[in-house]
Amino acid sequence: MKRFSVVVCAAVMAASSTTLYAADTLSNDQLKEKLAKMLPQANITAVNDIGVSGIREVDVSGEILYISEDGKHLFQGDVYNIEKGMVNLTEKRRNATRKKLMDAVDEKEMISFGDKDAKHTVTVFTDIDCPYCAKLHNEMDQYNAEGIRVQYLFFPRAGVKSPSGDKAISVYCSDDQQKAMTTAKSGGDVGKKSCENPVQKHFDLGQQVGVTGTPAIISEDGQLLPGYIPAKRLSKYLEQ
Repeated sequence: MKRFSVVVCAAVMAASSTTLYAADTLSNDQLKEKLAKMLPQANITAVNDIGVSGIREVDVSGEILYISEDGKHLFQGDVYNIEKGMVNLTEKRRNATRKKLMDAVDEKEMISFGDKDAKHTVTVFTDIDCPYCAKLHNEMDQYNAEGIRVQYLFFPRAGVKSPSGDKAISVYCSDDQQKAMTTAKSGGDVGKKSCENPVQKHFDLGQQVGVTGTPAIISEDGQLLPGYIPAKRLSKYLEQ
């Protein structure tokens, strides 16, 4: 989210100081074209109708912004439908985008714990050196007993080129990934290993879907649940 703040400010300043946009209502394609010219450094994926009078949704590589239909105002924030119980329309859109991105990840890149036929599957962005990540992992039997399968992706908070990043690569490159993950999470040494690995890809994906800390749990429908959640509470949430 933060990476777009400067972009948004630049857009608002430009819109207020020039006559770039006409006063007429613009089509989605026209709005996309205008934004692409104003923000050449941003990847404007799409401009969409959202059923709200006067504004359109702007998809910037999965990040959601909004623009007035005359193209004069670009803004950042969540839109709620207050007639239907404070429904966060923006978060629902983020969930859909997040789900699409997560569904594209090959399961072979993940380290999984639990039955493939489990009632629920969550994907967890994890850091080997994160205490609450270790707590979650130490309770894996409880998650599995609740019918929750856990799929791990790596998100070394200090960056891929860090001791935590090195540990993530070593775990991934181990012959027995599950055993190595459990050893590393308990503070054990799995030895220095290297191979072609997706750790950088996982880290980039985490940033793209809004991960700012670990553990970060992604549900099957794309919801982001930040932080450690006990097995029974997570099960209850997933059942809702």
